[in-house]
Amino acid sequence: MHPAAPLTLLSVSRADPRLSQLLQAATASGALVAHTSDPSQAQRWLDTLAPDLLLGDPQLLERLHPPPCPVLAWEGDLEQTSRRLAAWLPELCVRPQRIVCGDIEADPQAGVVRLRGGDGLRRQAAIPALELRLLGTLLRRAGRVVSRQELLETVWPAEARPLPRTVDQTVRRLRVGLQPLGLDGRLRSLRGLGYRFDPA
Repeated sequence: MHPAAPLTLLSVSRADPRLSQLLQAATASGALVAHTSDPSQAQRWLDTLAPDLLLGDPQLLERLHPPPCPVLAWEGDLEQTSRRLAAWLPELCVRPQRIVCGDIEADPQAGVVRLRGGDGLRRQAAIPALELRLLGTLLRRAGRVVSRQELLETVWPAEARPLPRTVDQTVRRLRVGLQPLGLDGRLRSLRGLGYRFDPA
């Protein structure tokens, strides 16, 4: 048997350190990666390289002819895009980045949330992975209302098919986990709209 050909991935996006991390992980996982921020160059590569997958900024992707391959939109969410890319590249391993919002730091790799106090000391609490992903999504959008549907699409993989009440149950568990740090009150429920995390 001949070994399977490596995945060819074409990326068209403006400079973004999170996307660079994802592309480096894809390369380390065996993919052949080409990246450009120029739609004209991307179109030439689409025509000549015939990539297996196109990943890019939606605004730049709109400037290309309809590609003959699957398309993944890059909208700044490293974890969500990693999960989707893993469908084509199972070996993909991207270490989740820490998320800092004011005096709060969510560390998915360590499985903890840290709070920096006024005295400069930091306290921390262990949070399960699912609840931590939900918190990370809210921290990235701190001060904004995030709908249940957006949380379902961002936090859970598509194949999980969770119900809207699953979000409410996970939020309740997250609040319990945040209580030792006194942060549970910052996670607010807005009836009929969704949830908001207040940065301070």
